[in-house]
Amino acid sequence: MAQAQTKQSIQQTERVTALTALYADRKRVADELAALNASSARLNETANAEAGVLAEMVAMSDQDTAAMKKWASGGCVGQPPEPDAKQRRALGEKLSSAQAAATAARNAGADINTKISALNEQLHAVAEQVEQAIFDKMETEHGHTIDQYRAICEQGSKLAAQIHGLASYYGDTGRTLISQGNQDAGMAYLQRASALTNIKLPNPGVTRHEIEAAASNWSRRVATLRAGQ
Repeated sequence: MAQAQTKQSIQQTERVTALTALYADRKRVADELAALNASSARLNETANAEAGVLAEMVAMSDQDTAAMKKWASGGCVGQPPEPDAKQRRALGEKLSSAQAAATAARNAGADINTKISALNEQLHAVAEQVEQAIFDKMETEHGHTIDQYRAICEQGSKLAAQIHGLASYYGDTGRTLISQGNQDAGMAYLQRASALTNIKLPNPGVTRHEIEAAASNWSRRVATLRAGQ
């Protein structure tokens, strides 16, 4: 019995250790994934910066067009309005820089997305391993509960034998005394045997409500293990 308990204890420790290692793996992968997702978001901002510069150039063109329309509607008096060449050069340089940065960001983003996809697959695999480890741990705990139940039933069986044994002894002794002609003594034993026989013992059965409550407890236990607690 002691050897069996020691073996169960070792197996339980191994399962706990394995589950703890899986929790660590899951956290490591999730942390790496979060960092890559943050990097991907920053790269997307860089890749989209080109659109902002283009919008500035469109706005400048709209201003130049509005100025030219105003000059034309006034009879084209004097010199036509000149575009802001300096600002246009600055925006051109800004656009060139943004386009180069956007290209680099897209290339880097493709690499990041590949890594994110690989980490997602890894995280999924670890999640499956965690789930299997939880099944193993839950069923080990369930097995321990069964062992406890069997031990209690065995003890209950011995106690029940003791309880019914006294009534049987009284009955046998009473009948023997009566057969020997000792009616009064025999009846006294039989009356005591009858009284003991009428004692109602508790029934170890369970109700549907108790089973549902136990199922809820198991559900909470699974949730706790999934959370890594």
